[in-house]
Amino acid sequence: MIKKTRQSAVADKDSFLMPSSSLLDNHFDEILETTEEILGLVAILKTLSPTDAKRDEYEGRLYVALTHLDHHVKPAMKEWDRVVDRMPED
Repeated sequence: MIKKTRQSAVADKDSFLMPSSSLLDNHFDEILETTEEILGLVAILKTLSPTDAKRDEYEGRLYVALTHLDHHVKPAMKEWDRVVDRMPED
């Protein structure tokens, strides 16, 4: 299993990039964790030969991780658009 190596940093309260909702914050954490998983799986797959018995397992895990990433990116983008739309024009 590939371990999470870091946690998302908490932005200052006055920072523009501070997540505006717990939903957005959760999606950011999931996106970070999943991209780390994907990087680890890709690194493993690059070292395996095409005939390695473990290749199917790692490719399956990569597919699951990519699907999980998609599950969090789309709603995060929608929430981000909602936040931007609520911002003042100036």
